[in-house]
Amino acid sequence: MKKMSCRTLGASLTLALYAAAITPALAIDPVCNQLKAATQVLRTTPFHIYMTETQSFTNTNMAKAAGQIGMGGTKQSEEISTGKNIYVMTGGKWIDMQTSFAAMEQVKDSDPDTKQAIEESKCKALPDEVMYGQPTSVYVQSSPALGIETKLWISKTTHLPVRMDMTNDQGAMKMLTVSRYDYSGVQAPAHAITMKEMVKSSGGR
Repeated sequence: MKKMSCRTLGASLTLALYAAAITPALAIDPVCNQLKAATQVLRTTPFHIYMTETQSFTNTNMAKAAGQIGMGGTKQSEEISTGKNIYVMTGGKWIDMQTSFAAMEQVKDSDPDTKQAIEESKCKALPDEVMYGQPTSVYVQSSPALGIETKLWISKTTHLPVRMDMTNDQGAMKMLTVSRYDYSGVQAPAHAITMKEMVKSSGGR
């Protein structure tokens, strides 16, 4: 089974895949059901994600080459979902992805390998923790075929994710993405442009 590129899964897409891919076979697992409930509610709930992404390489030459093209190290990024549209901060500009969290769930159907790998994921509950000042339930979902392990902190009060740590280990390159979720006063960013407009402004066609 092929592995997915490290950059294919953003925070929103990762949650969308988990929400969509928990099939009836996995739904009998009460731990997976808790994750499913927490992620499916994000279809219509506005949220703002603040992400810190750290890439590392096992090979020194590869790490050097990656640094020359702007990869590697630690980067900050953001995503916004208004419940209808997804926006991603890229190069200091907000990009309107012209899709929704709910629509992104359909991605699972376009890649049979990814769909099967997510369906074979294992869920485990960990001891409760206090995260960002609020009590949370903690879960780990592992997808060995994709090289992805995701740890989720879900608020015991709102039942919404408050943090997600995703480790994407592709052997030569490993990426850790720490995502913090904010649900207060979420609005579509002003002056967002489309992906097509971004490419055009960058000199593309």
